[in-house]
Amino acid sequence: MTDSGGGTRRTGPRQGSVLGMFGELSDYRSMISNLVRREIRGRYKGSVLGFLWNFITPLIQIVVYLIVFTVIFDPDLDNYAIYLISGMVIWIWFSESMSEGSGTIVANADMLKKIYFPHVVLPLSTVLSKMVNFLIMVAMFFVILAATGYGVSVYALLFLPVAIGIAFVFISGLTFMLSALNAYLRDVQYIVSVLLMAWIWITPIMYEMKTFGNAFVDTILSLNPMTYFVEMFHDIFYWRVVPGIDTVLMCCALAAALLAVGIAVFRYLEKDFAEVL
Repeated sequence: MTDSGGGTRRTGPRQGSVLGMFGELSDYRSMISNLVRREIRGRYKGSVLGFLWNFITPLIQIVVYLIVFTVIFDPDLDNYAIYLISGMVIWIWFSESMSEGSGTIVANADMLKKIYFPHVVLPLSTVLSKMVNFLIMVAMFFVILAATGYGVSVYALLFLPVAIGIAFVFISGLTFMLSALNAYLRDVQYIVSVLLMAWIWITPIMYEMKTFGNAFVDTILSLNPMTYFVEMFHDIFYWRVVPGIDTVLMCCALAAALLAVGIAVFRYLEKDFAEVL
């Protein structure tokens, strides 16, 4: 039998290893694709600008930060707009996946109760839909780089798909965990929204790591996992170099750890989703 998304329907979850879970997700790739399209097209359905809102909102956010930090703080960085955008593109993917993905299990409670499908499809679809927005923003960023004459490094860009893949693993793991926790404690989604408002300020997006020269601040920045992902994209786009091996290894370690924890938490909690939703 097939489910409404075009995947193979089963009477229950495939038990076993994490590899088995990914194999099951492969069976439901049509459903994932449909959910991603629904997310992209349906979010602003009925509005005049429609899909363009996916870019207008982050663009306004970037412009506000750009005005504040160039006019008020006068950062000691050449081509500051390029520096800011190169950090903001990955932050927007991360923050939107967290804020919306954390609520996706609760938002689709009726679907979960009516048919069987791997529940992790829901947060994964959110991450993928935000990834599509991210890729379009990156394409627009390339236009800006070309128009301003800032240019790119071919060698650095060769690493870009790897950086995106590592970021995808990290964001997915965190979103899996938060979406499962939110099914039991609905405050999680609101806590995430508040946390993100503070989190961006302790992430070196609007300033360099060396800006403060304070041991306490430097420790906070080094403990922030997003610091390493933002620095990786700064290296590629702003500094136009291949990210350092230390940064890449840290990002890989964080991504692997978050994915393992996220899947473990999700698989443990999903057994009782029907009862708590």
